[in-house]
Amino acid sequence: MRKLILLSTFFILVLIYLTYAFLPVYVNTKTVDIPYGMPTIKIIDTLYRKGLIRSRLSLILIHAFRKDKLEAGEYEFSGYISPFDVYEKLSKGIHKLHKVTVAEGSDLYDIAELLEKERVCKREDFLRYAMSETTPKSYGLSTPTMEGFLFPDTYFFSKNTHPLKVIDTMYRNFLEKTVDLRPRVAEKGLSIEEWVTVASMVEKETFRDSEKPLIAAVIYNRLRKRMKLQIDPTVIYALKRRGMWEGKLKREHLQIDDPYNTYLYFGLPPTPICNPGLSSLKAALEPADVRYLYFVVDPKRKRHIFSTTYAQHRRNVARVRRRR
Repeated sequence: MRKLILLSTFFILVLIYLTYAFLPVYVNTKTVDIPYGMPTIKIIDTLYRKGLIRSRLSLILIHAFRKDKLEAGEYEFSGYISPFDVYEKLSKGIHKLHKVTVAEGSDLYDIAELLEKERVCKREDFLRYAMSETTPKSYGLSTPTMEGFLFPDTYFFSKNTHPLKVIDTMYRNFLEKTVDLRPRVAEKGLSIEEWVTVASMVEKETFRDSEKPLIAAVIYNRLRKRMKLQIDPTVIYALKRRGMWEGKLKREHLQIDDPYNTYLYFGLPPTPICNPGLSSLKAALEPADVRYLYFVVDPKRKRHIFSTTYAQHRRNVARVRRRR
């Protein structure tokens, strides 16, 4: 009889402990980082020490039955969470997401800096894949880099996301956002790469949507007349590629021998010079019906002054300098 009482007491205590072990815990907001290669038992210990479970035994028992792989990564928990919730999140790899907003006109270097700042991936890792010829080739693109084809938008990525996954997400967004525009590219006698390159120069020249068709018209007009484009942002891009950009374009920079320098080389640059937004992409397909060949920015009015002849352009430049 005594043994029966002891055995019953033991089972009741075990039942009470198991009930306690599986009770939810409440946390305000906690983030836990599980390194790659960490053994399951150490993962469980980390979760226990972080206060996300009441007992290690709860996850040990769940893991013994389910035997799922617990994925490494950064996880965020808040509110009431049970051991089943914790196990579910880690087994499915539901990582904490970081909001990353890529502005229109960002180039690969800008995006790389942003991704590293948000701890999505390292700058050099992203650039290595984005600048590799094999990456655009895998998408059927003829450009040597992914510049121009990573659509500017707001994204949500987890910490330590592989650069190729970031690139794939942004490129597929480009395809989705331009689905109505791309069929019209061939009608303009352009390749996809040429279209995006023109749009990228339009993007870097003006933030005003009303001016974008005019900028696009100047680019096409100069190309038809076999004139050098002489687009300042292409020189800035050349300097960025060489690690020489310090935030100010100087006269001597216009002589730098680089294929992106449209002051020295005729035609379009080898690739887009940034990742343009939708309004610039539309403008590159719908240029204004004008004969303008020149433009100069008026910093005080924050707009461009357009002209058809070089004489007019020189007068506009002189007027702008007087205003400065």
